[in-house]
Amino acid sequence: MVVVGAGGNIGSHLVPHLARMPLESVTLIDKDVYEASNLQSQDITPQEVGKRKTAVQARRLKRINPAIQVNAIHDSVERVPLGKLRATVILACLDSRVARQHVNQFAWRLGVPLIDAGVEAGGMLARINVYVPGVENPCLECPWDDRDYQALEQLYPCFEFASGIPATNAPSSLGALAASLQAIECVKLLNGQSDLAAVGKQIVLDATHHKHYVTAFRRNPNCRFSGHEVWDIRSLESSVEDLTLAEALCLSHQRSGVNGSDNLRIEGKSFVTRLTCPGCGKTRSLLRLGCSLRRSHTRCAECGRAMITPGFDALERLSADVVPRSALSRSLRSLGLRRGEVFSVSGDQGERHFEIG
Repeated sequence: MVVVGAGGNIGSHLVPHLARMPLESVTLIDKDVYEASNLQSQDITPQEVGKRKTAVQARRLKRINPAIQVNAIHDSVERVPLGKLRATVILACLDSRVARQHVNQFAWRLGVPLIDAGVEAGGMLARINVYVPGVENPCLECPWDDRDYQALEQLYPCFEFASGIPATNAPSSLGALAASLQAIECVKLLNGQSDLAAVGKQIVLDATHHKHYVTAFRRNPNCRFSGHEVWDIRSLESSVEDLTLAEALCLSHQRSGVNGSDNLRIEGKSFVTRLTCPGCGKTRSLLRLGCSLRRSHTRCAECGRAMITPGFDALERLSADVVPRSALSRSLRSLGLRRGEVFSVSGDQGERHFEIG
């Protein structure tokens, strides 16, 4: 089981339900730390203010069910290696549209059912959507129109966060309601009762007027998440320390020797080729996956400010005819790839997908 947004208004109420399910392991993903303002809307105590949300919820899981294996990831889901989201079900408890869009994409690529939950405090509405990946099945983006895409938070290459994410200001009780609905649908999927689950549907409870609404969605042939493809991902025995970029590129055709057209990409992530200091203008050349940059990489040696990545200094693909020849002998680890990362290589025989050990 994977919970994305594990410590928020919905997630903090969901975790105790999961601890009481017959689960062997749970992965918790959340990038935030508890603040005093969270005491009114999230299921925490004053002693937990200032602590990582994933660490707090991991301890709660273990207190309720000591036998459960918990993997706590303190990071934004966009930065997490795709392989770490492998699960029976992914549960999304997010207030960011961009993050939800990424989770939808991740679930489809892995072929993992997704239960997305949300709340709207002004109308006292609690919502869940259940998705099962498939070429003909509706996804999160299928009902979206131009207004939905315009409402996405803006992502800037020079920053690691999205702007324009307002707090939901939802009461604790509303988050608990959404979490309960999510847990109920999760149990159905775990028990193999997909026919009883709200697959391809949205369930909305209007707590103010004691009403509920069920909306069914269809696959949109014009959906911007093109293809709705579930990837055939092959697991590699080689580690990130042992596999070189040249060896990875050769996986596209499974023969020795790199072709100029061979390229490697990680969907939704880019490689940084240069950092620039906004203070003194100093630059630093490098080649590394942007989401794996550390403070030591980004700190300016001249003035100490954090260096940024302008959009034109980022690459979506590493091509054999673009990167320096010296980079071909570098390990994937030195390029910022981590265990569980899923990369795609393309060549004259099409595109293939691989997960690092």
